[in-house]
Parts: sequence; structure tokens; C-alpha cells
Amino acid sequence: MADTESGGSSDETSLENATAEFVAERDGNYAQNLEYSLENWIDWCGDRDVDTLEEVSPLTMRNYASHLKRRVHADAISASTAQTYYNYVSALLARSVEVGVLGENPAEKREARKPLPAATTNSGDQQFWHPEQRAVLVEYVDERARAAIDERGADAFEAVRDRALITVLAYTGVRGSEVVADSRHDRRNGLRWSDVDLENGVIQVFGKSQDREEVGLTGQTIDPLRRLRSLVDPPAESWPVFPSRHPPSLYERIRDAGHDVPDADPWAFVLENAIEPPSMSTSGTRTLLKRLSDEANVPGLEDGEYLTLHGARRGVGETLYREHGAQRAQRTLRHADPKTTSTMYSHIEASELGADNTEVFDSE
Repeated sequence: MADTESGGSSDETSLENATAEFVAERDGNYAQNLEYSLENWIDWCGDRDVDTLEEVSPLTMRNYASHLKRRVHADAISASTAQTYYNYVSALLARSVEVGVLGENPAEKREARKPLPAATTNSGDQQFWHPEQRAVLVEYVDERARAAIDERGADAFEAVRDRALITVLAYTGVRGSEVVADSRHDRRNGLRWSDVDLENGVIQVFGKSQDREEVGLTGQTIDPLRRLRSLVDPPAESWPVFPSRHPPSLYERIRDAGHDVPDADPWAFVLENAIEPPSMSTSGTRTLLKRLSDEANVPGLEDGEYLTLHGARRGVGETLYREHGAQRAQRTLRHADPKTTSTMYSHIEASELGADNTEVFDSE
């Protein structure tokens, strides 16, 4: 397994080769998720001049654990996802020990794992949008959009966009990075109008499986999306459904299109000149959710708390699991493994079993 193209010595093994061999031994969705996660880790290592297995040290893995912890604190991933990503890397390194490339697994050193955030063992502890919270937020953005249309007409874009985005998040179970741009992944550049079929109530997203996946639109999402499309009137189907009005980003697009930066509103300029704007980002959406949670006075939140991006998806699953069972929740959330759904909502099953068992003993 020698590799001379990695930048290391001729008897060292590149991370790319080791990963390719490891993934080739796996099958199905697990192999796809494994490859995706390890490629991100390899990119992270490359930024730190770590290109071969032999260069991966306990300090490397400690820094990676700290990196994952920062992403959890930024609400980019959950603690359990951080654990999964770390364990994928550990599995690769364990395989390298088994085949004799490494003498020990640096990821399993206590000092390496120490910064890794602990995943909660109680599925009910994870934040999700409760029905009353979802209702309050959706009602607020709807009233806000209606008032903006009455006051500003065609200039009500931002409020109308926010309403459409919130309803899609609140009712479809999509992941945030499937509908807005994720700067860490080039292919996750935001939902496009070419991906939206309002007549049949379906959108196509780039899913966690790394394939295109269909997501059903509920009735609550159709009219907000249709109103947004009518207001923006995108000149091309490639335009993002949820464009960003971030001035520096718009100025960059204007310059890239060969225009001088205007003195006027850059949003009006890109519309007038049919310059495709960037999509909103996951970080921008989190900022929006913080602001809207505060403005809407969403109940059940402590000072500084807000409705999180991934909490919208969990909330959809929570409601569907309670009302229609595990299969409906699994299909809507597009979990490849039913165990994922069962684990995520195990607190519901435990509660229902407790209630059922109470009736059994009450009848004695």
C-alpha cells in the first residue's frame, strides 16, 4: 500500500488510498456515508499538512474532536453526528492497525477523544420544534409577509422569502443543508427552482445519501412558495429558491458578471440585470431563526435559546411518529435504516408503552 504521490515518503500510505481500500470493503448506504465523511476528514487533514496515515497522531485526532465540538456548538451538527464522524475515522485507523500499516489507533487514545462532545442517550433531550412553537413561528412569518405585501408590494421580498423558507422547514422534514447552501460542500448550493414542482407538490434535494431525493411538499408550503416565485419572477430556473440579500455577496456576483458596483440597492440591480444571486446559507438561516424566534416570542425558550435549524426536522418527525407511527416518520425523514427513526424517537415509544402497561395493571 505504498504511495509516492501523497507528499510523504515512498513507504507511507496516503489517506486517499487507505480510505478507498476501507470503503471498498463496505456496502450500501453505510459505504456512501463512510466515504462522504472520510473525504471531509481528509480535506480537514490536508489543511493541516497531514496527508498520510503515518502522520495522523493523537494530537491530530484531538484537534479533529475539537473541530467537531465547535460544529456542535454552532448547531451545524448534533453531538451524536459528531460521535459518528469521529467513529468513522477511528474505524479507518483501526483497519489500518489490522492490516499492519499502523502500530496503534491514535483515535482511541483517551487524550484524543477527550474534547469530543458526549451524545445524549435520551432522545427526548434533543431540541425539536414543538407543535405550539411551530404554530407561533409560522403564524408570525405569515402575518409579517402579509403586512409587508400590503405596505411595500413587490418590495416585500425578504418577508415573503422568509415565510416560504420557514414553512418548508416546519412541515417537510428536510435538512437545512438540502434547501440552503452549505459552504463546506460545493454540491450543496441551495434549492433551485428547477428542483421545485409545485403542481405535483414535490421538490428534489441533494440528500444525505449523496443522491437526488424527492421530498413531498405539504399543503402548508405550496402557497408561500408560489407567492415567492411570483414576486421574484426568476429569469432562469437555475436561480435559488431562497436567495441571499447579503450585500457583499451580491456585490461579488455583480462584479463577477462584469458590472461595476452600483450605488443603488444591489438586490434591485441583480433583479434588473438578471444576475443570479447566491442562495441563503446554513449560517445565515441560523441567524434568521435566532431573530425570528425572538421577534415571534416563541414559547418554551429560555433566554438566548432559539428554534434550531435541525430542530425543525426533528419536530416534523416527532409529530408524525406520534400521530402515524414509525413508518410514516421514517419515510418522510428518508432514514435508510428504520433503526435510526426508532432510536431518534425512542422516548415516544417508551412513554406509550408505559401508558399501555398502566392500563394492563389497572385492569387486574
